[in-house]
Amino acid sequence: MSLIIATSHIDENTDSQPNEKPSNFTNFYRSAIEIEPNSEIAVQSVKVQRTGNITVGTDDFFAHYFGSSPELINDEESLTCFSRTIKPKRGSYSLVEYDRLIQNTLNEQYDDPRTFGGYLVDTHTNTSGVELGLEIRCIDKGSASGTNVSASLTSVPTFNITNPYSVGEGVIAPSDGFTWTPASGSFTRTADPSTSLRESLGVGILKGAPFGLNQGKFIVELAGAKNAPCAVGLTRPQIQIESYEESLQTDVDARDRTARPLDWNTAPRQAGDTRIINYDETGTMGGTWELYDYAFYFDEDDNITIAERVWDYRTHSVMQEMEYWANSFAGSVGAKLTKTQFNASWDGIMFEGVGDEIELSFKQNGKQVFDKVISSTFANSKGRSFNPIGSTSYALYPQLNILEGTAKVTKYESSNVPNTYKYPTLTTDIPTGQYLAGNDAFSNEALVGQIDAFPWVILSNSLASNSLASLVFLADSSWQKLEHSEISGGYLYSGLNASLGVDFLHQFTIGKVIPDTGWVSTVLPSQERANMSGKLGFVDRAIITSDSPDGYASGDATLNIVFTSTSSIEKTTLASFIRLPGLTHRSYNGAQSGLSKIIYQLPQFSNDGRQFGALYFEANEKTYVKLNNPGSMILNSLNVQIVDSQERELTSLTGDTQIVFHVRKSV
Repeated sequence: MSLIIATSHIDENTDSQPNEKPSNFTNFYRSAIEIEPNSEIAVQSVKVQRTGNITVGTDDFFAHYFGSSPELINDEESLTCFSRTIKPKRGSYSLVEYDRLIQNTLNEQYDDPRTFGGYLVDTHTNTSGVELGLEIRCIDKGSASGTNVSASLTSVPTFNITNPYSVGEGVIAPSDGFTWTPASGSFTRTADPSTSLRESLGVGILKGAPFGLNQGKFIVELAGAKNAPCAVGLTRPQIQIESYEESLQTDVDARDRTARPLDWNTAPRQAGDTRIINYDETGTMGGTWELYDYAFYFDEDDNITIAERVWDYRTHSVMQEMEYWANSFAGSVGAKLTKTQFNASWDGIMFEGVGDEIELSFKQNGKQVFDKVISSTFANSKGRSFNPIGSTSYALYPQLNILEGTAKVTKYESSNVPNTYKYPTLTTDIPTGQYLAGNDAFSNEALVGQIDAFPWVILSNSLASNSLASLVFLADSSWQKLEHSEISGGYLYSGLNASLGVDFLHQFTIGKVIPDTGWVSTVLPSQERANMSGKLGFVDRAIITSDSPDGYASGDATLNIVFTSTSSIEKTTLASFIRLPGLTHRSYNGAQSGLSKIIYQLPQFSNDGRQFGALYFEANEKTYVKLNNPGSMILNSLNVQIVDSQERELTSLTGDTQIVFHVRKSV
């Protein structure tokens, strides 16, 4: 009989060795061990340090909100931002694996460009190194001022495929009649000149980086495009989708194919509605096929029109004129400007981000001097300041409709490194091609209920609109986005904080919430049953916010917000087994339906009832397994593994592992 002591750490090794993992290690013996013929082996005792595993189930999720304080909004119908669903991949994870999982899931989900990719998650420990849950860090982007990325932008036609807008009336032609030259910032019409804004040949979007909402500037000089109508503005991602339900037949007329923009659910395409509602809603004026969130026009009547996207009574979005002349800006004539009056004093425009507000200024002729025209600094009211940024409009891009000549982009600032925040794409030859959503909520959520079930449509893994309530509908129909006649009072801007980030709060819904009157919920019905409070270290809370006075959050109103858990993470213990892959014994594992090298199952609980920490087990009655060695066996080394039922190496062990084996001649 003999005892073999195996340990995961050799004291003489000052540095960690590849063969010294607590769940997979090899001991080498200076003096070979001789095992006599017909022997058998058993585990006598085990000493391990177990941290436990975190098990994520199929239905486990939480939600994250980045927007104005619900206390500021004080009315669910006024919300413009809603929570996104965070759904980690199911599985069993060690602490090290788990904090990476939560971090990656937060960073990979669609998000506001100012927070996208800005999440760090680490295990929270006390001074003795004992795990006390998670530390979730939200790193917001600050000012975009000074980061001109216009030379890195690329162009894409707004209308990328032939688009029937009404049966029997014709089509919107692909809008490839322009060129974009990034080096000079020139957006030049190459199609024949036109006088109608409904003519769609020269409409394009500049992509590559979303607009910098925190002090970013978008400046366009229009002197080269002033001889015809034009439109310049900021828009959410736009791309046409062709469903091909009918066109899968080879003999179908091209006009019967269903071409749908992302705005299909909320924009007036089917009705052929290109109107701009007058500021006083007494009539309409001609507009464009393309929608903008915020836009400037040389209109077809040779006047200056400024408009924004609003929600009208027919349950879709439409453009409405701003009463900009009511603001006392420098150069105002107290009435709607004619194009001649504009050109006499100004040669361009500038959009500027102020957190959750967009401002518009006119550029003085030949100067880098700007006269503010649309801003809450004049009046926080409908028609005089633009409606607030929300979940569907936080990712904005330049869109231009030039009917003659050239518009020149001289500055475009973003908080995001070019080409790191994805714009939606559509490869050709659908259905063999593919629609791939971007990193924003709108390009993911807008298709829900339309063609999201088609295999070539790739959306986020976790959508908030997987419910009766649509995120896009709720955000766009907020009372802050309604037609001006339906709005009472001012807009609820959050603006910028002292760090020049948007003054939004972070809110995590991590447990089940029950709708209650008087409480403003930022989650959709699909998110009300969040269930990961214990698995995030906040076992006694359903909601955690960055402005909480309870001590678990710090950094509110800065660019670095930290949530520190209040308790250890809920863990489970996997069934664990000792495996000796280098010996000649045989056992059987039903979980794998085959032969195995397992010789022992570790108990789940120690004698004092603990599952985690430093644990010691000693077999009261040893179970011997025959080594099947008819002759002597010489051992120069011994590989020991601690595995789960699938014989995968455990990741929940730390520190040193010590196992004592007893070898004897078979009885």
